[in-house]
Amino acid sequence: MPELKLAGCHVLPLGSYLKAVGILRLVTEQVDPMARGYWNADRFVLRTRLDREELVRFFTEDYAPTPIVSPWNGGSGFYPKDNRTGIDGISAAEEVRFVPYRRSIEAARGVVSRLGLGGKPPKDAKEPLIQALRAELPDEALDWLDAAVVLTAGGAQFPSLLGT
Repeated sequence: MPELKLAGCHVLPLGSYLKAVGILRLVTEQVDPMARGYWNADRFVLRTRLDREELVRFFTEDYAPTPIVSPWNGGSGFYPKDNRTGIDGISAAEEVRFVPYRRSIEAARGVVSRLGLGGKPPKDAKEPLIQALRAELPDEALDWLDAAVVLTAGGAQFPSLLGT
């Protein structure tokens, strides 16, 4: 298998490290389940059946982004005063690789509309919103939702790793 040294993926800072982990996750989930990665001299090395050109082509033409929707936040693109450039662009994208993301946006918009939310929900409306999203979002969006919010008997908890 070719070994691709990803010069832009360093051990530090944390964001660079997480970029390398994200690349490995996406490659193994979407194109090469046998891919592996390791660190060599503080640089990430991806061991995969893909050569460099195939890896670039995967990310530019085939990669299907993970649906990430968070309408419990203001500025998420689901409310009239939000910047909607990103969410509208994904909604309008016609490529098949964006179908799961489009379905997730449509489902979240449906929940927001049904609950009558016209802006960032107040604290007491967040938990019912998240419960409705958990029930109605497509399966492809649930990994993100489950990482971003934990529903407990004491209410919705937002893990600090993803920001609070």
